[in-house]
Amino acid sequence: MAFEARQSTVGKLLNDSIYRIPRNQRAYVWDEHNWKDLFEDIKLVTEEVATSHFIGSIVLMEEEEEDSLGVFTIIDGQQRVITLTLLLSSLMFAFKKRNMINHANGTKKYLVAIDTKDVEHAIVAPENHLSLTRIVEGVIAISPEDAAAMSAVAFSKSKRASGSKDELIVKAFQYFSASFAKMKDEELLAFRDAVISVAYVNIKSSSEEDSYTIFEILNARGIELEDHELLKNYIMRYIHPIEKRDDAKQVWSEIEATVGSNMKAFLRHYAIQKYRLGQGDKDGAYKKIRDFTDPKKAADLLYDLRLKAGYYAEIVEPTSDDRNAEILSFLRTHNVRVFRPLLMSLMHAREIEQLTSEQYDDAIGFIYRFYICYKIIGGMESNHLSDSIVKHSYAIELNCTQQVLDEWKNSFNEKLPSEETFRINLLSLGWSHSWPLYSETKLKDRCKLVLALLEELKSGVRVSEAFTIEHILPDSQAQENSIIGNLLMLEERLNAKCKDKSLKEKLPIYAESRYATTRAFAKRYANGCFDVKKRVDFIAKDLFEMVIH
Repeated sequence: MAFEARQSTVGKLLNDSIYRIPRNQRAYVWDEHNWKDLFEDIKLVTEEVATSHFIGSIVLMEEEEEDSLGVFTIIDGQQRVITLTLLLSSLMFAFKKRNMINHANGTKKYLVAIDTKDVEHAIVAPENHLSLTRIVEGVIAISPEDAAAMSAVAFSKSKRASGSKDELIVKAFQYFSASFAKMKDEELLAFRDAVISVAYVNIKSSSEEDSYTIFEILNARGIELEDHELLKNYIMRYIHPIEKRDDAKQVWSEIEATVGSNMKAFLRHYAIQKYRLGQGDKDGAYKKIRDFTDPKKAADLLYDLRLKAGYYAEIVEPTSDDRNAEILSFLRTHNVRVFRPLLMSLMHAREIEQLTSEQYDDAIGFIYRFYICYKIIGGMESNHLSDSIVKHSYAIELNCTQQVLDEWKNSFNEKLPSEETFRINLLSLGWSHSWPLYSETKLKDRCKLVLALLEELKSGVRVSEAFTIEHILPDSQAQENSIIGNLLMLEERLNAKCKDKSLKEKLPIYAESRYATTRAFAKRYANGCFDVKKRVDFIAKDLFEMVIH
């Protein structure tokens, strides 16, 4: 393996060379958080708080020269190189707006290279983001007069080559331009000097094969690389025959496009359900996957990742309109991620017909019911489920039999709080406008979830429409009347009929409701003998027995 590694600066990197980023490489994903971090770090240099800024390593594969210009493919470091180019483009635009022509022209050499035929080439040219090239060419071509008359927002929008694909490219230019607009002339000059003095480790290889090996070396030496970058490198390194590598790159691009910004979470959850990545595995997802994968089966790994990426995208952003999609949306809204490995395994089992559609629906419903009882009522933390998730998502992925499903459900049921804990927690759950203790919207939402779950368990029919919460006894009369034992589901039109009526007068109205639990209440308390806390006991008992059994 032949490669060269040396420390250098951005000023030397972006000079008399062309850097290509193939279409199958990762798209530009840096956002305002990343832009701000880089900007502030460089600003510290201008303020003499730091002597220089170091951005890590950039891995390049050397190609044949073109008309005396060095040509390289960027293997690792695309995000940083593109962002630095946008920084310098924004600086040149700022110089022109202020008629600082000499400094604008002095910045040009870091944006375009001139070959022996006197032809200018954009130094950084990602095939996937033509807007970057258009911005670079635009800031060079624009006159100081036009730059002064045009906002950075209008300029960058005029250079946008693609609707959604280049959105972050355009926004980055706008972000940096807005930051430079607040700076004095001398601060701009100091910032430009600080950018070109940014340090990095330049690693050049002469072959694609070597460049993938370099990834492993960098990781072994503790240079921070993302798990998905390491995994991509691992797969590409062992894909054979080599002619299949371009196809593999395309598949990887599809995976990245499918999971988007969730790549890190996806790989961790994939490693949990496929390789039993546990809390004790400190090395992370990549090493777990690598250590348990036969290099000869790198292609199988790649295609399994693509399959699971499709499942993951559906979990994160459901596209169907059935009950399962409602549950997945509920979990996303409540930021519940712990079940995702389990959900991927269940989806896979359904696809390979180890699960029927009915079994799958029941499993998704079980997760929903369990979460409400475990977290919403029980107040228990989801991270305490991690070990069980690892064990059972792996078992379901391996071979999803009825016994495996039963063992999973029994294991989860054992983690539910006791019936007495149910009762105690329900005594503190309530909602009311009249009492500050119970006035928060999230308490109302929790009450609705519990009432709807009770209705679904009792009636066997899912609650899909909106409903109101009815206080059986006036909540304004006593704080105790805020708790869930005094609450019913009721249609809005019926709720309006109940206003200012006694319990005796309300019972016939409750009997008209479509909700089984509300009609059952009217029947049970026809004699008018109603106790709020005793009804909490009934609710706790019903929920506990129906969820467990």
